[in-house]
Amino acid sequence: VRDRGTTRVFGSGSGVTGSDGRFQVSGLPAGTHDLWVNPAGLPEGALLCRNPLPVSVYMSEAAQALVAAEPVCLISIQEAKDQGVGAFVNVAGIVTSSPGQLRSQYTYVQDGSAGVRIFSALLEGQGIEVGDRITLTAELAIFNNDLQLVNPTLESVEPGVGAPTPQTATTGALAEAGPVAAHPLQGRLVVVRGAELQTLFTGGGNRNARIDDGSGAAELRIEAALSASGDAINERFEVGACYDIVGVVGNFNGTAQVFPRSFDDITQVACTGGE
Repeated sequence: VRDRGTTRVFGSGSGVTGSDGRFQVSGLPAGTHDLWVNPAGLPEGALLCRNPLPVSVYMSEAAQALVAAEPVCLISIQEAKDQGVGAFVNVAGIVTSSPGQLRSQYTYVQDGSAGVRIFSALLEGQGIEVGDRITLTAELAIFNNDLQLVNPTLESVEPGVGAPTPQTATTGALAEAGPVAAHPLQGRLVVVRGAELQTLFTGGGNRNARIDDGSGAAELRIEAALSASGDAINERFEVGACYDIVGVVGNFNGTAQVFPRSFDDITQVACTGGE
């Protein structure tokens, strides 16, 4: 047990756990101190995600402290993406596209650093909604240059935290991010404003069309849960018209795409000529 913010150990302020993992340190002064555990004594595969831990001691009272080891520490989504394919990670994020909203086995989450897709049927049927905060462990994988979390274990669900505000982005920024699988825009909920629909929905099973707000072209992707018919999609939209589009960002083999979660995420607006 150390004087808070230092490496100075209090007199008789150290101990060793017994075989049951319990320990006792006596004779400490009152106050809030740092409880530090030597990681060299931990079992293989056990991590202390917070070390030291704050512990408060009061006059003439016994205090208890739980030192909990984890197989993997909670990190930001961007840190997880930067670790690369095959990494085993623990992340928490706000749901921006609920399970199955875009297509079967797709869920999107984001935190303050980035967003990412979860590819699994595990989350479907559990009542998880946009605006919930979920914590999970999973393995980082890649599919056609799109990073995703696979084989997840759901640790917790905190409902109703609140849906994040879409980040304003340009089609040019999306196009620039497209080839970079770990880019912070990938997997994030964005809004693109005044993008002109330049082609009919033709590619990718008649569900891809080119959009451009004057900064460079990207793709608008209508996923399977919205419509399975290319003709029906083309009847909804007009080539040459402009739209504000909310959706999560992805890519297909490096080509930037934005996935609206419903047709309500696409609103026709006046074209401004890219101004």
